[in-house]
Amino acid sequence: MVAPILIRACTPMELPALIALLDEEFVFSKSRKVSLARRLPTALHADNCANILLACRGEAIAACVVIKRFDWITPERSWRGAMIGLVYTRAAERGHGLATQLLRAAQAQLYADGTAFAVLFSAQPAFYRRLGWIGADCGVFGTYAGTAGAAEHCTPADAQTIEAMRRREHGAHMARDGASYRSLPLPAERLEMRASIGAAAYAIYGVQADCAYVYEIGGEPSGRAALWQDIRAAAATVYINARRGSPSAQWFAHIPGIAWRDQALAMWLPLAQPACARHFGDWYIPYLDRI
Repeated sequence: MVAPILIRACTPMELPALIALLDEEFVFSKSRKVSLARRLPTALHADNCANILLACRGEAIAACVVIKRFDWITPERSWRGAMIGLVYTRAAERGHGLATQLLRAAQAQLYADGTAFAVLFSAQPAFYRRLGWIGADCGVFGTYAGTAGAAEHCTPADAQTIEAMRRREHGAHMARDGASYRSLPLPAERLEMRASIGAAAYAIYGVQADCAYVYEIGGEPSGRAALWQDIRAAAATVYINARRGSPSAQWFAHIPGIAWRDQALAMWLPLAQPACARHFGDWYIPYLDRI
């Protein structure tokens, strides 16, 4: 007799086994390095187990979704948001609707506790639209390939220095703590946080082999050229994540040789505040903050 599926929260004792499954699916099977436990220090932490939902068959984990709660700050107000990620089903369990069950359970949990909206990022929008998610993405993705050039030797920056510059900028943004700056998005193998001389501007980017992935660049435009030179010096190919029309995107638009394309990954779900759906086309979650 096949054991029934039970949907429940992950326990701290189960977390290492779950991380091993997720690492095999998203990291090691793709010849990548660095465990998701290090890449997502807040989402895959024992303190977040109440927000990790499992579909279990007996004692075995059959599927999961991970929720990351956050505060979204806009000029008008603060919203309570939740990010969904690491939607995973074991190969033998696929085709039985477990992901759908978990997503509906997550939605019910978020609705019950007054979360205003949820967001996720997917290249399979049709699946999520059937569950009520709305596609709206103002992100753009740039690719730059050229000679690396000489570094300007901008200084390493800590989270406090970057936060001081980041909070001077206007617009909607996600609240961050120190752990947020320990994230390492795939496929990068190390994270670089640098500031221009005098801490006028900052850049956060990942490096993997001869590729660099710009997650964000901010601060005063006068400091960005030196940061860009350091990023170019670190890699032969640079990939750039930015919000369409943002100051950083406008600055990058003046650099020749960057090929841009629109993103179509962000999916949103209005919950306690349905009126917030009107903002989704303008909201942009930086790559560093995603799961």
